[in-house]
Amino acid sequence: MLAAMDVELRTGTVTDTEAVAAVFGAARAGLGFLPRLHTEDEDRSFFRGQLARLQSSVALRNGAVVGFAIFGEGWLHHLYVDPTAQGEGIGARLLARVRDGLGDAVQLWTFEANAGARRFYERHGFEPVERTDGSGNEERLPDVRYTWRA
Repeated sequence: MLAAMDVELRTGTVTDTEAVAAVFGAARAGLGFLPRLHTEDEDRSFFRGQLARLQSSVALRNGAVVGFAIFGEGWLHHLYVDPTAQGEGIGARLLARVRDGLGDAVQLWTFEANAGARRFYERHGFEPVERTDGSGNEERLPDVRYTWRA
């Protein structure tokens, strides 16, 4: 098994759009509770905009993107690791970059059903502060807002 130390982190750019969208699609496909709402073209368009306007970090192994985080204005908007690279510490390294970039406080939303993500964030000091019935998100699934403070 390879380790997170075999992975290089760098700032993401719009040239990473294709790879970021692919990691996003692969990671979400592994979450059986999520409906597929958008085409791959729509995902690429969305992430092109996100990478252009927000801060980001990508994790590369042998030059290929295996994870990414997109963040800004106090929020972690996306943190995904390719399923083939999960459990290696890559998410923790990306999360450290997010904390460095955002400073003293970070907020995020994750789905209530995403037990793995919830355990990950709680292990890294995030606390649940709000729960919803999902009526405010596109997937219409219950979610949890987490916060972390330095």
